[in-house]
Amino acid sequence: MNIEIYRKYLREYIHEAIENSDGTNAGISSYLWEKEIGRFLVMNKFEKKRALTDARKAFDDHRHWPQEIVLSHLGIDYSELQG
Repeated sequence: MNIEIYRKYLREYIHEAIENSDGTNAGISSYLWEKEIGRFLVMNKFEKKRALTDARKAFDDHRHWPQEIVLSHLGIDYSELQG
């Protein structure tokens, strides 16, 4: 697994979920569960699937945590999502 590509998609999916949900951990989790990765001919499919799975798990398992702590748990600084 290419960790740089994985982290890129992890940040991308979470940023997209925050922008397109109500901003709560439950809302982010719901959005992530609606997201799908293509089935055929997808570049970096393993990294994309792993990033989406890890994001879903973090926001599902830690709905009661503050959002900044969930992001920190994933190794993401909230400021990284701003750009």
